[in-house]
Amino acid sequence: MNTLNKQGMAATVNGHFIKATAIAALFLASSAVSAQPRELESSQSLTPFTAASVGIAKKAENSEQAAEQEQQALALLQQAAPAKNVTEAAAAAVKSLAPVLSAKSPTANRVQLMGASPMTREQVTAKHASQGMPSSSATSEDPYRAPVYHSFSIFDASSRLFEDFDYDGFYQTFSVTFDVDVNGAYLNERADLFAELYLSRNGGPWVHYYTTDVFTIYGDSTQDDYEVLTTLYTGYATDHYDVLIDVYEVGYSDIVATISADETDSLYALPLESSDRDREPEVIVVEESGGSLSVWGLLFLGLCAGLRMNRTRA
Repeated sequence: MNTLNKQGMAATVNGHFIKATAIAALFLASSAVSAQPRELESSQSLTPFTAASVGIAKKAENSEQAAEQEQQALALLQQAAPAKNVTEAAAAAVKSLAPVLSAKSPTANRVQLMGASPMTREQVTAKHASQGMPSSSATSEDPYRAPVYHSFSIFDASSRLFEDFDYDGFYQTFSVTFDVDVNGAYLNERADLFAELYLSRNGGPWVHYYTTDVFTIYGDSTQDDYEVLTTLYTGYATDHYDVLIDVYEVGYSDIVATISADETDSLYALPLESSDRDREPEVIVVEESGGSLSVWGLLFLGLCAGLRMNRTRA
């Protein structure tokens, strides 16, 4: 009878031991899968550089309307999904650097994705120069030698930082706002412009990240600022970036005004990183219960019971 009882107990313990071992194996396997770095996944599926931007030609006469415009632009950026591969990024990237003149949509709310192969400032200026357009209405110092003579200046430029999910002081979303003034033969002279924006990582080359839509300015009005909100998706290392803005007059190939970190501290050393580096910290919650044993506890008891039964049989 004792022999039968021992055999029954051995079978029961061995059954528990097998179950505990199987559960532990499943737990370890799932942990190994979930422990694979997400950075590896993103690096395999996303383009080297991607950034989404929205431009706002600000016509608001009060701060509340301006804030509403900004919130709408941020919402558009949040809805814009990053490119999943090089083909998608190339298809969605900007195909032309010279926008078409349009008097409509003073607050153009379209997301522009720049990815795949960003261009340097030298490449962008060379492309504009190769399009066979006149140089600029602002190149002549004699207004009587040009049908329309304008001179331009950037009155002010500033930047703001928006999203830092891991609280490391480096942001994935930022904005740049600038105010261009025009001087001409008439009061409140009108001019149609667009701008090219660049980032420089820690003093490196200027890399293009956005081409604005065409926007209209009037004299030295303070109600025609232009703001560009940008979210960096991939390829931007955690570092400090300077901003440069080149302004072009529509119909001409030369830069008519420029401003960068050399002229204002607001465009200098912005702490930025792409969203694949700006992750919310993961919180690991360990639950303990006094009424049950953990997987590791069951595995340990199973091993002890197996060793004891082996000794008993011997």
